[in-house]
Amino acid sequence: MRCPVMSDDEAYLYRLRALARKLEARSGKRFPGRGPSPEAPLMGAEPFGAEPFGAMESAASPRAELEAIIRWSRPVLWINRDEVDEAWSLGVPDDADQDLIAEMTAHRAGITGIIPSVGRIELRNNLHFAWCGTGWIVDFDGESDIVITNAHVADIFAQAAGGRFTFRPGIPDPTVPQDARIDFREEISHSAPREFPVTEVIWVSPGQRPDVAFLRVARQAGEDRLAPPVPLARGPGAEDALLAVIGYPGKDDRAEYADRLASIFGSEFGIKRLALGRPTPGGTEDWITHDCSTLPGSSGSVIWDATQGAAAGLHFAGTAFTNNFAVPARKLREIIRTRPWHGMERPASPSVSGGAPAPGWVARPDGSMDITVPLTLNLRLGDGGLTLGGAAAAPPRSDRASAEAAAPQVAALARGSAEADKVLAVRAEYLFDANGITDDLGVVVAVAPGAPLKPAAYGLAERHADVRVVIETADPATIAEEMFGFGVEREAFRGRRAAYERDLGEPRFSLAPVTDRIRLRLCVSPEAGWPVLREFLSIRDYEQLTIGMYHVTAPHVIAALLDFAGRSRPTSRLTLTLDRQRGDLAVNPDDTSGGTKADDIPERETLARLSAALGDRFSFAKASLGSGGLFPTAYHIKVAVWTDRLPGNRREDKLLWLSSGNWQSSNQQPLGIPPAEAPGLHFEDVADYNREWHAVIEHPGLAATFRAHLEQDQLDNALASAAESRLTAREDSILVPAEALERPRTPGSFRAFAPLDLDEEMTVQPLLTPDNYPEVVLSLVGEAQERLWIQNQSFNLWKTPEDTPAHFLALAEAIRDRQRAGVDVRILFRNLFGSERNVIRRLKAFGMETGPDHLRYFPTNHTKGMVIDGHTVMLGSQNLTAAGTGPNRDASLVIRHPAANAYFAELFEHDWTQYGENAPQPESRRLRPVMRVADGVRTEAPQGYVALSLGAFLGEG
Repeated sequence: MRCPVMSDDEAYLYRLRALARKLEARSGKRFPGRGPSPEAPLMGAEPFGAEPFGAMESAASPRAELEAIIRWSRPVLWINRDEVDEAWSLGVPDDADQDLIAEMTAHRAGITGIIPSVGRIELRNNLHFAWCGTGWIVDFDGESDIVITNAHVADIFAQAAGGRFTFRPGIPDPTVPQDARIDFREEISHSAPREFPVTEVIWVSPGQRPDVAFLRVARQAGEDRLAPPVPLARGPGAEDALLAVIGYPGKDDRAEYADRLASIFGSEFGIKRLALGRPTPGGTEDWITHDCSTLPGSSGSVIWDATQGAAAGLHFAGTAFTNNFAVPARKLREIIRTRPWHGMERPASPSVSGGAPAPGWVARPDGSMDITVPLTLNLRLGDGGLTLGGAAAAPPRSDRASAEAAAPQVAALARGSAEADKVLAVRAEYLFDANGITDDLGVVVAVAPGAPLKPAAYGLAERHADVRVVIETADPATIAEEMFGFGVEREAFRGRRAAYERDLGEPRFSLAPVTDRIRLRLCVSPEAGWPVLREFLSIRDYEQLTIGMYHVTAPHVIAALLDFAGRSRPTSRLTLTLDRQRGDLAVNPDDTSGGTKADDIPERETLARLSAALGDRFSFAKASLGSGGLFPTAYHIKVAVWTDRLPGNRREDKLLWLSSGNWQSSNQQPLGIPPAEAPGLHFEDVADYNREWHAVIEHPGLAATFRAHLEQDQLDNALASAAESRLTAREDSILVPAEALERPRTPGSFRAFAPLDLDEEMTVQPLLTPDNYPEVVLSLVGEAQERLWIQNQSFNLWKTPEDTPAHFLALAEAIRDRQRAGVDVRILFRNLFGSERNVIRRLKAFGMETGPDHLRYFPTNHTKGMVIDGHTVMLGSQNLTAAGTGPNRDASLVIRHPAANAYFAELFEHDWTQYGENAPQPESRRLRPVMRVADGVRTEAPQGYVALSLGAFLGEG
């Protein structure tokens, strides 16, 4: 909710200062020497690195307050609609602060990524406080609904009672307890709130030492879902790191400072702000120090180290003109790992008990074993060959209840081991054997790449409480979430259509089926993709080329575009819209990594050359992406349209190219052969390149439809991007060891496919997201009576089906229903870096058949298509994800023609039998670590590593 302005700000400050005085009374014990007192006032000791300001030097000595100004010139910025606003309050920042602004601009994508995860803690049934501080969703060992704040903030509404924490009695009505909620908005624009109730007070540190509290919030409020957790830094930051405090500074209107404060903070308080600064000297084991400006209400703010791309700490205190203080990320990690609240009674979501250990085994590094029954015996098996028992060991328990009961116990043991920092997630999961997934459940400990793969390294036996324990290298999604803090589970999901709007009732935008005589060429990559596309781009009869594309980096494709630019006539035009979310600051700006893309060209160079060649005849727009953009995750379309420009400014649309594959070398292998020679290729000629499905359609009506949408995309994105002040997507790169890259198994009977040409009556329907794709495909799936063959690089259900967006959940349920109805449903997807285990487990838990007759994968499968019965095929660029089937920009075609169906059915059968696998290989060796390079950091990929975007790492490109 939008809390009303308090009627008596002085009373509000009075209560905050009263709390501060209580904390100050303890400060001798808490902060020996000249340490922090919770948020000192604007009263000056000798300032650290601060310019003198008039009478401030004669002010009183430092004492306890709730926030502090350290340097008057440190900039404080507005946050508006989850974005950092361009305007800052200071009139003319000094040179140092100009540097801060410039650095902030370079790191803005990373900063903006965490803004939706920071909120204002608001209270009900508390006469004194409408709100009391700041909190943020913290990276909490796989739990995505935990908010961290200060203990002195939580103490306002929470209390320890009966071995747990409860809400305090209400004020003035003590018969009704207080309750709290967190609004993750409360911005200058008064935009719609994002409120989530606090469902549990997990822990408040006793004596506020350290000043930390953990709260649990509802994961969903209406249709809104929590933003991803903020990652915690895993090491100390640089001495000159750029720091950003995100929180809710309140009003401090003491007369002697009001004007000066207004020059920094403006005239509105209690709303989300970003304050920039640097680390300062004075840190200890218990706190780090900084000089970002804070006011009452900033307590509990996140200290974001933009240079590292992670949270450096939790703001809690300050001494004016000396230092502000924060609990360091290292300390927060230690608290999360040790869980000092173990043994407390908790009303919900119980953690592992701190009492007597559950039955089980714990392997020790010296070769001994602790057996708890509940008496703990330590046995060491030496050369004497000690034999225990008489009966053979019982088979392990493999039911869900046993696995789920054992998982938190295993987690507690693993996180108390010497390798605790390598443990990313501990879950009850289905187990695999040499033949694939089984019906047995156990405890899977997912560890960071490069970590040991033996249970003993984590203080574990191969069974715990008779449940099997398995160590696996974590899948990409878990690595991205738990190591790097990316909220990939929700794929930046912002609703079925996000901010996109298009009137399909307007005739030029109609996506209705077209039944007509249509010339159609179908082909596949690697063998015929570029040979057919080369012929398409080499057409010399037409003057306008309109393109919507995710990436354009392949040198041979760029050469064809530059050839068009060089031979074009004065009336020729090139219209291009690109995703460009990676920008130019990433290690590989446009996913131009090694391997098959080692020689690919960054898009900035191509755009400059096309602009120079065509001048004002070249129209370009960068896609509007991110939380406030037209498309939340990606402009993922792959379409090009040729149009003839006629006298009188008339246009005649001719033909279009549509595909699952980008214009990158990995998707368009540079084969210098005509399309008809594709069948002469061998597996080794094409083994490392992606499987793609393509179509070239010669039909004026269909070409006109796609041109109209692409031209409108270019206009809409150009306008939206002009209004944006930054790149809206995070540009971090993931460095992956080359040995983690995979290629398909060598087929027993390889076949390369020639293109298929048709010139007959057929029905073709255009599909676009966010427009009509999920509704049409849902109906299409329902038509299947004999076979439904799905070849798509993704089939990504969310962790819990009820959290999955409705449009994608409905599609997954329809596919499952066809399988249960006896239809031959087969799914062929892509495996990257161990992702196949996660996909298979979720589909099995969803109730789908996952054996080798139903589910297979191979690593170069990038296409996105369906074969339905004997009459229909669909091909295009939509991944089977919540974002890919909903708010992203993608395009597909539904083709109703038996010959087209038969062509792709034969291809599917080939890939299914020759490439498809169903049993993940056991991990026989440790990988080198996977690393992250924060946005804005320029570096070369180390020897033996490949730099990937997050999307490419997750297989979403």
